[in-house]
Amino acid sequence: MRSEPTIHAVDDDPRFLSALVRTLRTTRLTVNGYACASHFLESLDPDLPGCLITDLRMPDIDGLELQRRLAQQQIRLPIIFITGHGDASKAVAALKGGAIDFLEKPFSEQALLRSVRLALDKDANDRRLCGEQAIVRNRFAHLSPREHEVFTLVVSALPSKEIARRLKISPRTVEHHREHLMLKMQARSLTELVTMAVLCGVRELRL
Repeated sequence: MRSEPTIHAVDDDPRFLSALVRTLRTTRLTVNGYACASHFLESLDPDLPGCLITDLRMPDIDGLELQRRLAQQQIRLPIIFITGHGDASKAVAALKGGAIDFLEKPFSEQALLRSVRLALDKDANDRRLCGEQAIVRNRFAHLSPREHEVFTLVVSALPSKEIARRLKISPRTVEHHREHLMLKMQARSLTELVTMAVLCGVRELRL
């Protein structure tokens, strides 16, 4: 069964944190409140979906440092920053670090819930893509060494004759390998195979 998202709220102001949690619970999702970032990090399960709302300025670990620590652990939980102090440079740093939004107190309930919806949608999409990538990489790992070679050359848009020349096999054999790897990768077209090559790190994304 899929887990319902959890909204994590971190703020060292107990009154504000209590009000924030009450507002967030109108979403009918699980909401966990933390008085400091260290408590949040100790209790976080990165495998569970959700998002993080954190104050920018906190005494133990501030918001930007929390963002950095999550990134170091490769935890891609979407983050919404809140602050009572206007600080353009910190806002820019937060957004460059991948933050979903930056809300300055006082902000409206509507603005908060709108940001939360965006964050949860992004988390769901990121987790879906991560799952798809894992499936594709598993298929790629089960290709034979020769199929790996053919795969790399096919997604480079080389014709079968050129692939045959490079591998010193017949064009017919190349076509056989191509058909077999398309079946193994469950790719319906060359375009889809190229997308899989990007996910597997075989080819760089070209815009």
